Formats: sequence, C-alpha cells, structure tokens
Amino acid sequence: MTTLSEHLADLRERDDLLEIGLRVHWDTEAAVVATEALAHNCAALRFDETAGRVAYASGVYAGPDQISGRENRPWRRIAAGLGLGHDVGCVDLLDVLSRWETTPLADAVSLDPAADRDAGDDLYALGLPGVDDDGRQGVTQGIVAVERDDTTTWAPVRGTVHRGSTLRVVVPRAVGEWFEGGQAASVSLGVEAATLVAALQGWTQDRTVPAVPERAAGLADVPLARVDGRIVPASAEVRIDGVAAPTDEPVSGPEATWERATETATLSFEAEGIRLREDPTVPFVPLGAPLADDVHLMSLVEAATLYRRVNGYWGVSPVSWVQLPVESRLGLCLVSSEILYAGFDWQLANALFSFSDYFDKVLVLDEYARPTDLARALDDMWVKAHPGNDWVFSDPNAPAATAPVYRRDGATGSRLYISAIWDPRWDEDYIAPRVTFESSFPDGVRESALERWESLTADDEPEGGPSSSGSDDLASGGDGA
Repeated sequence: MTTLSEHLADLRERDDLLEIGLRVHWDTEAAVVATEALAHNCAALRFDETAGRVAYASGVYAGPDQISGRENRPWRRIAAGLGLGHDVGCVDLLDVLSRWETTPLADAVSLDPAADRDAGDDLYALGLPGVDDDGRQGVTQGIVAVERDDTTTWAPVRGTVHRGSTLRVVVPRAVGEWFEGGQAASVSLGVEAATLVAALQGWTQDRTVPAVPERAAGLADVPLARVDGRIVPASAEVRIDGVAAPTDEPVSGPEATWERATETATLSFEAEGIRLREDPTVPFVPLGAPLADDVHLMSLVEAATLYRRVNGYWGVSPVSWVQLPVESRLGLCLVSSEILYAGFDWQLANALFSFSDYFDKVLVLDEYARPTDLARALDDMWVKAHPGNDWVFSDPNAPAATAPVYRRDGATGSRLYISAIWDPRWDEDYIAPRVTFESSFPDGVRESALERWESLTADDEPEGGPSSSGSDDLASGGDGA
C-alpha cells in the first residue's frame, strides 16, 4: 500500500514532481496553473505556499498523452499509487483492477487515523482550491464515508464550500438512496489511489457495491480506521466529520468525469470537526481540463470493468486489452482481440456499447496491437479499415453517449464501430506482414542504428528514463503491454 505522502515522495525522487514555492491563490489561480501543466505533459505539481492550512497537489494520478511519445504510459502514476510500480504494463494493470478481490474487514490492516490534529470546524480555513467561476472553495478528489445498518461504504464526491461549516457535495444517486440522510458521515481528502479506484468501482454507472472498504483493502492493503463506528481511510491527509442530509440545492462548477455516466444526488454536509495530518497535502483536479486526474482514473476503472465483462461473455477470454484513451476524454473505446469467427468483431463492438454509456465509437484492433501505441491504432483506423466497408454506423436512434461534448441535449444518434482487423476467413498468405524494425533492415544496419541511438541518448535521459525503455522495445519488438 502506498499512501499519498509516500506517493508524492516517490514522484519527487523520480523528478516527476515539481514543487512550486511561489504563493498561489485558491480562487482558480492554482487551477489555471494545473491546467497548463496537464496540457504540456508536465510533472505533477505541489503548491507549497497557500493561503490556507493545506498545501495543494495536482496531476498526481494523471499522465502524459500517448500521442506525444512512442511508448508513453499515461497510467504509470496511478499504477505507482497502487503499489505496482511505474513500469507495469496495461494488461497487467487491467488484470489487477478486474479481479475485484476483497479483504474481509476482520482481516484488513487496522490503524489509528493519521489525521489526528484538531483544526476546528471552519472549512474556509483549509483554503481548498476552487475550480469554477463562482469563487467557492471546492472538493474535487476525495471520498465520503456513510453508514447504514452498521455497514460503511465509500463513494466519490465533488463539492463546494458554503458558509464556514457547510459543504455541499454531489454523490452517486444510488448512494443517496442507500444512505439514510441526517446521519453522521466523513469526507476524506488526500487518500491513496486504491481508495479512489475502489469508490469508483463500487458506485459509478449502474454499479451498487457497498463493500468499498473491503475492495480497497483487497486491492492494495489500504489501512482502515474507525471513527464513531464508521470505517474511514486511515492514511487520509484531511478528514471532515459531520452530518449529511439530502438537499435539492445544486452544486456549482464543472462536472467530474464519473458524473457523466452516473445519476447523481446532492448532500448538504454540516462539518462538526476537521482533522489534519502534519503538513497536509490535498490533491485537486482542474475539472474539465484535458488529461486531468479524474479522466485517467475513470478511464482505467471503466476499461477494467469492460475487460472483465467481455472476457467472460462468450465463455472464453479472447480480448487482449481494452482502453478508453484519455486523449478522447473517454468518447472512444479501443479493443484488441482475437477474432473467433467472421462477424465476431461486430458482436464485440455491440457488447461494449451495451456495457458502457461513455462512448459512441468502438475501434476493434487485431490481437497483436500494443496498448502503448495509440498512434498505430489510429493509423490502422484510417489505413487498415476501409471507410466504405469497415466503418459501420448504426441507425440514428441510439442513446447519446455521455463523454462526448456533442449531442448533450439527450437526442438520439448513431454509433460508429470500426473494424481495423484482418478478415479471419482470409488465408495468411493474403495478409500483409506488419512492418517492423526487425523485418525492414539487415542485422548490421539494426546494430549500427542501436549503437548510435544509445550514444545519442546516454547523456540526455535520466537513468531508467524513456530512452532505455524505448531502445529495448526497438531491439526486441516488445508488445509494450
């Protein structure tokens, strides 16, 4: 298990965390800086000098886009936050997230809450960064812990501060219905990646799985603590205890990605006490920004869910991997699969459409496609798939997908499936071989090119940086998975 503070220390050691010593204001200034950093594939940010009692961090679970580099792994910070390391492959990560392993509460690690410093009940004193234009401090990454019949669950939240002790938060509607309002609850900020992932897996889209603490403990041995009978993440940087009740008042500001495919409800949270760790850091998300943390987290959670469902749908496991590229803001689904028979690609695309509300485009790739090579996948979409034969639009009566920014009025429209595969009925002699470094040049030319590449990059890249992994793939033809 990797706590947020340990994750930040790891990023700092790898020169993947930029400390900003200049003072920034919580009212959108930090969000503007974070948005620019994400747009330019910068390191994660930590804002040391703030007006409140907490420091800010941004991009701690984000990553670079795959178009900007040959072997970029945008999931690497999430994987590191889960304790899997920075070099884990996409398929291995999907396997871990799709197992849905749980640990009974009796067997989970139990600790005292790390946030043990009393900070009163004034939410404004925290100085939480705002991301909207209404001038309100906000919560953009965290979980709420609510209880029913001695069972605690965690759910994702987004909210804004109203008055000194009132926090108005958006939660999945299923949680609002499961939770009996007017009871004690806790909002935890600065939690580990496993807690965020487990909450998304438990309550987004049509999923209603209250055993989220057990899921977090099974995913990464997240330590648990009890506060007034409720189970909370023991390592949270900030914990706000209070009473939550349903309200019809809206929450201003841009939506989080998980809200787009999930019916939501609003809770009014009256803070009764705030607890902090020493020198607490609260991650935030500039919601609506491309490549933001919430897009990365939801992309992985949804891909793992689809990977699990389609590989059990036919009684076999033909799918190599599934991706909802963050570059498409989850509006496109890529799937690499063995094609079991003629027409299987069409069935696979329809199954994916039925399992998710996020996207309205599916690109089916051959089983040897690499999840780290988005450019090749997009190239296959235009070169390998014939627009007249392999781009198939449905009748214009499909429900609107939730991720794209078009057709936001709820009107029906078409879905698009693109078959960028070789027809399984073809004889292998008629299939063009994939052009690779190994097949295009003689041994002597390849050896000379690799030697020159190593000499050019040896002094330019840090140890373990992109040059080493890139040259290994160049030499071995690895799948990058």
